[in-house]
Amino acid sequence: MRTAELTASVVPGAYDTAHLLRFHRLLFRDVYDWAGQLRTGNISKGDVSFCDAQLVPERLDQLFAKLAVRRFLVPLEWDGFVMSFASLYGELNAIHPFREGNGRTQRAFLRQLAAHAGWTVAWQSLERRANDKACGEYLRTSRPHALIRLLAPAIEPRLE
Repeated sequence: MRTAELTASVVPGAYDTAHLLRFHRLLFRDVYDWAGQLRTGNISKGDVSFCDAQLVPERLDQLFAKLAVRRFLVPLEWDGFVMSFASLYGELNAIHPFREGNGRTQRAFLRQLAAHAGWTVAWQSLERRANDKACGEYLRTSRPHALIRLLAPAIEPRLE
């Protein structure tokens, strides 16, 4: 339900760490007491380890500083947006800032960022296994090629 609410509204913020935390808190405030808080322990999924918990705040600040320098991906042509968006998604996923709820938070946050930049992302069209595989490749290589191939068909200009 919260995801639908966030899709239909704009969460105010500066596309920074505080803004991402606000998304997580709005999505999970009824589920987790720690909703909207960065994780303090290390986590992994299968054989993949995510960013060391102690480095999460610094890595988020670096990521969002780069995003600001890139003018929040505005204005970019389709190919430039897809490449930049895929890299942003890959890096945010690699950081994995929350104990739980990273995927839903990332999608809601990035959906709003894409709309701000003039694009829509059809997250529902992505096959979960293909998404996990592309994210895993990014974690291993820091290269967004698989994410670009995954996301490209799902990104279209936003209709006003």
